[in-house]
Amino acid sequence: MSFDYMLFFHPMVDKHFILAPDKQGALKSGIFHGSALLLSGILSWSYYAHHQTNTLWFYLWFAAFWFVFFSAVTSIGNHCLLLLPHSLKSLRVRGNTLLLEWKNGDVDELVRKINVHGSRTILGIWGQTLDKRRVQATIRRRSLSHEEVRELLRLLTDLASADKKTS
Repeated sequence: MSFDYMLFFHPMVDKHFILAPDKQGALKSGIFHGSALLLSGILSWSYYAHHQTNTLWFYLWFAAFWFVFFSAVTSIGNHCLLLLPHSLKSLRVRGNTLLLEWKNGDVDELVRKINVHGSRTILGIWGQTLDKRRVQATIRRRSLSHEEVRELLRLLTDLASADKKTS
């Protein structure tokens, strides 16, 4: 281990970020998915009720309805309101690892190839565990305060750049 790496790497870092439900994001996502559900439901019902000769359109809109429904459940229940068992409960940066704590009690320890990609409302985090299993998580920015998001992004970029220096 080089001296530069020791200066860059802070083994004393132990920061815990607990996620809170994003109710405003759930409302916006509900409006978006609700309108898509209503539209695909109306279109599939109209093709079914009017006995259209081309049933392809019915199956297309019916499949779209179920696709949007499951997308809404995942988006609202898992990422916004954190209700499902596979929802992310908290993140902990400890030394040079990132611990992802899930609502069902599982904990994934990311030790290498840690990466983060952020947009205006969502942060995507992924990396590898010791057994080289790839794990990814999605969190809403409103699940943390602005200061916590800034600190989390700083710590994650430090972890990513430390991993690149040792590789």
